[in-house]
Amino acid sequence: MLDLRDKLINGVLGSFKRVRLTGHPSIRLPNHVSFCFEYIEGESMLLSLDMKGIAASSGSACTSGSLEPSHVLLAMGIPHEIAHGSLRLTLGSGNTEEDADYFLETMGPIVERLRSISPFSEEEDFVTDAGCAECRVSQSCKG
Repeated sequence: MLDLRDKLINGVLGSFKRVRLTGHPSIRLPNHVSFCFEYIEGESMLLSLDMKGIAASSGSACTSGSLEPSHVLLAMGIPHEIAHGSLRLTLGSGNTEEDADYFLETMGPIVERLRSISPFSEEEDFVTDAGCAECRVSQSCKG
């Protein structure tokens, strides 16, 4: 399961600009990934993913069902407007590498479409050429 989790982390951070991994990249649950996408509402991502057959959540488990951003994400120092763009994925024993590939392939058009209608994003914020993945994990990286 660690390989799938790491594939999702590396795939998202390597494919999208303006996305943050929440938490440490490796000292975390083996079946859990969580990101915050700037300029996208978490609920919009969830609806789009659901229409493609992908189950996900927005925010932390303790705020499930709420439209307010997770107090956990806010306590981590993530700004309110960015915490609204959270996406949480939990892997199970039935998930496969094909599932991870499908998620990564599906997210590109979703991110591009949602950012294209955001009043806050610019075209260069959409997808790819994400720069240094370490910068999105650790605020101390200068790469």
